[in-house]
Amino acid sequence: MATARPQRKPRDKPALRMSAVLGLQKVELFKGLDAASLREIGLQCKWTRCKRNEYVIRRDGTDRDVYFVIAGMVRVTAPAGGGRNIILRDVPAGDLFGEHSAIDGRSGFADVLAVRESLFASMPPEAFRAILANHPSVRERLLRRLTGSIRELADRVLDLGARRVQSRVWAELVRVARASVVAGTSARIDPAPTHNEIASRVGTSREEVTREFSRLARQGLLERQGRALLLHDVPALERLIDDSRPEAPVVTAPEEWPHLATPGAQRLRRAVLVAHALDSAGMMERDEQRTLERWRAFFAHATAEVIPTHAGRSLSRTLGDGFLAEFTDAVQAVRCAFELHEDLARSNALAGAPPLGLRIGIHVAEVIVETFNVLGDGVQVAARLAELANPGETIGSAALRDQVTSGVDASVEDLGEQRLRNRERAVRAFRLWPPAHPAAAGPSTALRAHGRPSVAVIPFQLRTDDARFAFIGDGLADETIAALSRVADFVVTSRLSSMAFRRAPLGVRAIGEMLGVQYVLSGSVQTEHPRALFVAELADTRDGRIVWSERFEGDLVDVFAMQGELARKVAQSMAPVVRSIELRRARITSFEDLDAYGMTLRGVELMHRLSREDFLAARQAFETAIARNPVSPAPHAWLAKWHVIRVALGISDNAAQDFAAATACAERALACDADDALALAVDALVEAWSRHDLDAAEKRLAQALAANPSEPLAWLHSGITHAWRGRGVEAVQCADQALSLSPLDPMMYYFNSLAGMANLIAERYERAIELSNRSLRENRLHTPTLRTLAAAFVLSGRHDDARETMSRLRELEPGLTAGVLRQRYPGRDSPQAGRFIGALVEAGLPL
Repeated sequence: MATARPQRKPRDKPALRMSAVLGLQKVELFKGLDAASLREIGLQCKWTRCKRNEYVIRRDGTDRDVYFVIAGMVRVTAPAGGGRNIILRDVPAGDLFGEHSAIDGRSGFADVLAVRESLFASMPPEAFRAILANHPSVRERLLRRLTGSIRELADRVLDLGARRVQSRVWAELVRVARASVVAGTSARIDPAPTHNEIASRVGTSREEVTREFSRLARQGLLERQGRALLLHDVPALERLIDDSRPEAPVVTAPEEWPHLATPGAQRLRRAVLVAHALDSAGMMERDEQRTLERWRAFFAHATAEVIPTHAGRSLSRTLGDGFLAEFTDAVQAVRCAFELHEDLARSNALAGAPPLGLRIGIHVAEVIVETFNVLGDGVQVAARLAELANPGETIGSAALRDQVTSGVDASVEDLGEQRLRNRERAVRAFRLWPPAHPAAAGPSTALRAHGRPSVAVIPFQLRTDDARFAFIGDGLADETIAALSRVADFVVTSRLSSMAFRRAPLGVRAIGEMLGVQYVLSGSVQTEHPRALFVAELADTRDGRIVWSERFEGDLVDVFAMQGELARKVAQSMAPVVRSIELRRARITSFEDLDAYGMTLRGVELMHRLSREDFLAARQAFETAIARNPVSPAPHAWLAKWHVIRVALGISDNAAQDFAAATACAERALACDADDALALAVDALVEAWSRHDLDAAEKRLAQALAANPSEPLAWLHSGITHAWRGRGVEAVQCADQALSLSPLDPMMYYFNSLAGMANLIAERYERAIELSNRSLRENRLHTPTLRTLAAAFVLSGRHDDARETMSRLRELEPGLTAGVLRQRYPGRDSPQAGRFIGALVEAGLPL
């Protein structure tokens, strides 16, 4: 916060004049002036001392004075959006600030903060201008200084727009090193700037700076020594910067863009953001000058401030009435889009003119990356997606959706297959808007209701680039969740929900609110073959305190044995801290090796998209995972579920064959591990669908919950089994428990769909409609959800809505009839089955 300038005590004027001369002699601007001139200048100055971290000038203030730094240092910063600041420059002793406002009379555009205790001499603008008029040497030095500032800012703009993040970090390190103690080719920076400070200077995130420092350390160029940094080879770092310096841009006609690739261009996977201005031609016609000024100001703000803040690269190329940017991180691209919309909305509110409109498209694909350009089909897809958006909207592709966690990174709505201009194949499109974090905590509040401690385990951060151990952090989190789930007095959120927070920039309090947990376990893994160092921390989400922290070591020779061993150690060490709970654990064998594990997760994602192409690819992913690790139950279980879903959606060519395959897969999963909760929960689903044996299904689900009381699919399948038997109250209770255990599950549409059916059987029709609509927002192709919604509309008296829903259902599943549905419906023998199918017939389902 701004602090009032401290009261200055009266001082003896002769002493003041002498100190003025001595102090002002240090000011570069006044070099060469005689003592009499300095004494005259000193008489016009006010003297102020500021403490460390005290503001000297605020950008929204009325201070127009010029300040000369006699001792200490100040920092000039400007807001960059999202609560972050960009460091414009540091002003050391002997330099000045405030000269711009003194010259043009405008208010300051930045804040000035004392980095350490500082002494200033300041004077009003009139006095400063008089000095410039009376002393040509001062005027000349100021002109040179301003010219140098312009060149420096131009270089920074070029760096932000054209250089990669790592190159900008290198350049900042070299700049700081050259101002530090240099011995030969090495330099010692003491004290070293923080990672946040460097990130604020180069327009990136603290995490990017940390990663780059780690890479430089592994290359032997950088070493941390207490509060200092030692650069071992400054010239080598300068050579890296020169090698990455952009070449002069090549200007080409727009029609050449898709076919052009300059030498040195690389094909890389990137998130491409295309922004289109709406109705700019019409607004130009009405008020050309003002429209141009407003758009230019916004584009300058976007390319110089917003995009670099999110570690993106704005490109010299524009696309008609818009612009283009590329990001290595898809989530950063989405956050950038949201900030662009927010900033434009704020600008419109202040403009007092017709609002400007912006629509954004984002696609993730391999593109040709050049110095000043990005080319390829991925750019065209992003541009066409932008055309689908309404003013203020962002539309993304399925490839983008796969990298975004709904409810954490963004709220997401599935728009289904969309035909894009000048493209033969339809593209799956998704509407994205900022997540409503407080609302996300709804179902998860059930975790607090039973009085037992609840914990979420966040995937551990890996501090190495060794590809052999890419999944070790996730594997450790899995094993730890499994170990904690064996403790009866713990409730543990599912791994798929916890995964959502791997990259999300949220504190433990926010995570606690969203997942409804009292504790968050997180940590990091540092690998130096053949050993691994694992640091675990347990935080209380109610006050954010770290209540337990411990370091563990493991042997990388047998990664899976190490994961199981470390997981047990963490669980054993946590228990005394969390209410002295007596722990019950048994060793849990890892599900699969890392490659098979990653392949299984990929298959789950593809299976639940439900487009035909992705659905078939999911089967291949599961079969590949099985080939790589045939003794893991997970891929067998998911493949069994794949066959069941194929029948449930009405897309099976031979239901009998699919049921036989599902049964065989479920049996193989249980042969791998008879106590695996996931395998048991899926086998229950197979029993219900293939043989309509609900007794056997309930027996399997009881075994699953005994093996792991925190398995969300076991609770979800218990809920739908109760629904098929007509037990509405029990069905809702189990479905709510599933939602509370996995409130941010990647398959949330599936959870909401089955929970909607449970509420339908319980005759809670409005809740069933709410959950079904929520499911369809994330996946419009899920036909069982449409069946539930149509029946709920009929039973609640909304017949027009029911007929409209049935129309959508029959477009997706044209062969569905009441007879076909009754034949395959697991609950066909329940009294509720007739009411459910009768409601669908009333909505328009053929007999």
